[in-house]
Amino acid sequence: MFGLPPETAFLVFGFPALWVIYTLVFLRRSRDWENEDVTPEDRP
Repeated sequence: MFGLPPETAFLVFGFPALWVIYTLVFLRRSRDWENEDVTPEDRP
């Protein structure tokens, strides 16, 4: 890709792509997490 060796192309494009996927999965899974210190009376 762009004249780069495959290993370099993976390092340049692969790791950032994996990090973005990891972050999106984490945000999706943690979207409904509740704060353990908040009681129902404290919620607005």
